Amino acid sequence: MWFLTLRRSPVRWFVPFALVASLAVLLVRDRYWIGVWSETSAAAQIPALLVSGLSAAAAAWSVGSTARHGTVEQTLASALPRWRRELSGVVGALFYFAVVSLAVQAVAVAFTVRTNPPGFGMWAGYLLMGLVVTVLSVAFGHVIGKWLSGRFAAAVAGLSWFIVATYLGQSLALTVLSGPVYEQVDELTMVVRLLAALALVAVAVMVPSMDSATRAVASGAESVPRRSRPLVLTSAVAVFLLLFAAMLGNPITARQPTTAALCQGAQRVVICLWPAHEKYRAMVSGIIDRAERLPPELKIPPHFDEYGLSFRPFSTDSRNVDLTTDHLPYFILTEGSIWSVSGPIAVETVKNSLTFCEGDVATKGQQLNDTVTELQDWLEAYLAGGGRPDYHTSAAAERKAIASRAIDRANSGDIAAQLSWAATVIKDYNGASCR
Repeated sequence: MWFLTLRRSPVRWFVPFALVASLAVLLVRDRYWIGVWSETSAAAQIPALLVSGLSAAAAAWSVGSTARHGTVEQTLASALPRWRRELSGVVGALFYFAVVSLAVQAVAVAFTVRTNPPGFGMWAGYLLMGLVVTVLSVAFGHVIGKWLSGRFAAAVAGLSWFIVATYLGQSLALTVLSGPVYEQVDELTMVVRLLAALALVAVAVMVPSMDSATRAVASGAESVPRRSRPLVLTSAVAVFLLLFAAMLGNPITARQPTTAALCQGAQRVVICLWPAHEKYRAMVSGIIDRAERLPPELKIPPHFDEYGLSFRPFSTDSRNVDLTTDHLPYFILTEGSIWSVSGPIAVETVKNSLTFCEGDVATKGQQLNDTVTELQDWLEAYLAGGGRPDYHTSAAAERKAIASRAIDRANSGDIAAQLSWAATVIKDYNGASCR
């Protein structure tokens, strides 16, 4: 029976579009997520939100098929209860779009499994997050399809759900845009959310139809027997309360610091990464090699940790927040960007190398301050191996001009002259008097 239901389900016509759109969202973007399980899992669940409007539209289209084909009277005369007939359509929508979600997950996993990095266990939480969005969208679309008549019910359901999901997606943690290694999705919270979403589907099936075609044919018939209405109403209230309680809990939690950090370094500096970021070891090794060539006037701190290994000032999980002021310098490796590593190291190194004036008013002059700013921008570009930053700022024109000069200097090719200039800047600043 279920096989025939799936074969005849009008939802099947939405599947090719959903699959193509999902794979496009996954693949037509930066590939930094490949080789890191948390990023891979997060990237694979993003399409679930973006195509959830299509799953809502498909559910609305499916429930309205009897009215479109003019078979409302025959359907109402069927021996099967109304909820049994509707349930088969909902199951079809859930099945087809769950298959789309799993197919996208399989493609994403295929890219990362080749290198087999640590952290595969985080995949389940992100998969459940995508499935919750799919189930909620199907429930929403099913209700809209029962309440609105006409061929535009599917369009209304899809568009309205997409607006709601996009607006509430971040605040309710329905989705994430990235999967940093220092966070994870709590599987238990997501299982509770999934069960609450499935309960909402059951309520959607029990909701009486409100479209004019069904009401006209049914005339005096009751879509929900009078004796069952209190039970249906009580169940609906209970499910909404359950769903509300489930959505209050934040599924994003901080990962516990690890004792197996990937630390590498030489005489002057050691940089530690999360084990899941092992693919960036070569990139970090290049930063360390360039740091070793810095003149002694540039006093680079001896140790840098990736965020979350030893310091976590703005964690989403209050149980794992470390607000200590005496901590190791840290960086946040963002989307595989070498600039996200070289930038914090440059800031800490320049700060560690300068003798500042005491007091809020004392200064060594604007010209020296601008030169130090240029030094910091140069050091960031030098440690990154040259090139142009992969980020944009809204700084003033004067500040952008300083950064441009520094980057041009770092790309000049004369390393010895650059290092000599850097040492001179430090000496000049520390030797200048405050005024």
